[in-house]
Order: sequence, then structure tokens, then C-alpha cells
Amino acid sequence: MKKIAIAAALALTVGGCMQQSTPQQLNTTNANSRIYIGSLTCNIAGGTGYVLGSSKSMECVFLSKDGAQSAEYTGTIDKVGVDIGYTKAIHTIWRVYSLGSDRAATTLSGTYVGEQTTAAAGSQAGGNWLYGGPNAEIGMIASGIVQNAGYNLAMGIGAMTLKLK
Repeated sequence: MKKIAIAAALALTVGGCMQQSTPQQLNTTNANSRIYIGSLTCNIAGGTGYVLGSSKSMECVFLSKDGAQSAEYTGTIDKVGVDIGYTKAIHTIWRVYSLGSDRAATTLSGTYVGEQTTAAAGSQAGGNWLYGGPNAEIGMIASGIVQNAGYNLAMGIGAMTLKLK
């Protein structure tokens, strides 16, 4: 029980330090980055954690850092680990980085895996990082606070699959 309380406090601290911004703010802030390619904004369905995992559908739009390219994606986000409670539908913005040479808005389809931690008691705070995609060259980071998200504690491995619409 003590480990769960520590993880929840850490998730709230990390989330509180890095509140979500708009895609335009992220793109302006990261305009000079050589690896930042844009932001992926997603509407993620609500759901129930079944102690050892969960799966939620999502609809996303990618906006390149110059704002010129966009692409729509569908997908799922799956969690394996501790996932207890329920969450309402939320909106998340991922910062997208690439070490590859192909940085077009339509190149994000694929599977990503990484770490995820969230705690929700009305409001939700947490952070996620995922790595993968075509040629395993793309990394994504999301963190922040969401109001009225539900009641949930989740930590473990996350997997996200994206498909171009």
C-alpha cells in the first residue's frame, strides 16, 4: 500500500510540473529543436481498469511543428500493470520526436511501447512516454493534469497502436 501511495504522489507531482499546452504552444516552444516534429492531440475513450490492465480507443490528429502538415489517426492504448478504477473520456496532447529522416505527418502509423503512470481522484495527473513507430525511430511524451477525469490508479507498461485514417 505504501508503494501505491508513493507512486500516486509521484504521478501528481510530475503532472503538476508539466501541465498540458496547446499544440501551437508546444510547436512554438520547440521550434528550434532538431528532433521535435510536432504534436499528436488525441481524444481517448473512457473506460474501466481491470486490476491488471485496460484498453481504450482513441481518435488523433497530428500537427507538424511548422503547422503545415496534419494527418488523422485512429488507434488504441493498452495498459498492462496495476490499473484500478475508471476514467472518463479525456483529451491528451503528445509531444512527438523523431530520430529518423522521414518526418512527414503521415508516418506515425505503428506500435509504440513504454511507461505510463496516472492517478485520478476527480482530476487526473500523470505522465507517459512511448517509443516505436516505423523503424522504431519515434518517441512520444505526454504529461499533465485533466479535470473531472474519474477515479483511477494506473502504473505499468503502455502500448499504443496508431493507424492513418
